[in-house]
Amino acid sequence: MKSKILLIPGENTLEKVSCCDFLFPLDGFCVGMDRTFSLENIPDHSYIYVNRLLDSRGIEEFVKLLPLFSKKVKGIVFEDLGILNVLKENSITVETIFYGTHGVCSSYTANSLLNDVDTVILSNDITKEEIDEILERVTKNVGLMIFGHLPYMYSRRTLLTNYSEHFKLEKKKKRIVKEQFSKQEFLVVEDEFGTMFYDPLVFDGRVLLNKDVSYFLVDLRFEHVSSIKQFMQDFLTGNTIPNTTDGFLYRKTIYRLPPKGGV
Repeated sequence: MKSKILLIPGENTLEKVSCCDFLFPLDGFCVGMDRTFSLENIPDHSYIYVNRLLDSRGIEEFVKLLPLFSKKVKGIVFEDLGILNVLKENSITVETIFYGTHGVCSSYTANSLLNDVDTVILSNDITKEEIDEILERVTKNVGLMIFGHLPYMYSRRTLLTNYSEHFKLEKKKKRIVKEQFSKQEFLVVEDEFGTMFYDPLVFDGRVLLNKDVSYFLVDLRFEHVSSIKQFMQDFLTGNTIPNTTDGFLYRKTIYRLPPKGGV
């Protein structure tokens, strides 16, 4: 397999795996994480992850980290395009990987972004057929997320705290919540930067491993495995993983309601 795997480790013990590079969620610049890492405490020449949507203060705090980049950062996976502007304005040269969770759903969007970044990771809101169509049309290799809890929504508000107060529940930073009409369950995670809603089942996209892409993203942020090395060996050899879903690979996302009275 020529494609590189970027692996978000979660709470698991870090073990070197030959086919993987760790993607370290950056402390203070991520939302919906059980574990983050300070820039000072990660290995030199690492990949870092920034998934917060930043306000002006957040950008200012990010700028303060730039003197460490030449030693610590090989590449950055990010969602806020302000990060790209900061890197350019300060002549910081690192590998740039845009991962807008719901943002890259077409070859047009991917190619527009690829004018300014090294690669993009496609959204998991699209089908396997749509992924194939995009891969045929992109101007550079892109990345695919192939394992992890699918993120459905991100809010900067403390929704889980509000929910607990409203229903007089014990306050928790992580909770399974059931939507009363659809009966759909969500894994809801809150921290000081906001609230993330995830599918409680873990997405297994190993059917995509044969694709010619630059990166595969494996997200273990909520998966507490006894050994990352053993997990990846089992994962790549196709061993069964319980409580998984194929997400939207074979069902199209509903993005527009039908007209009233129509179909």
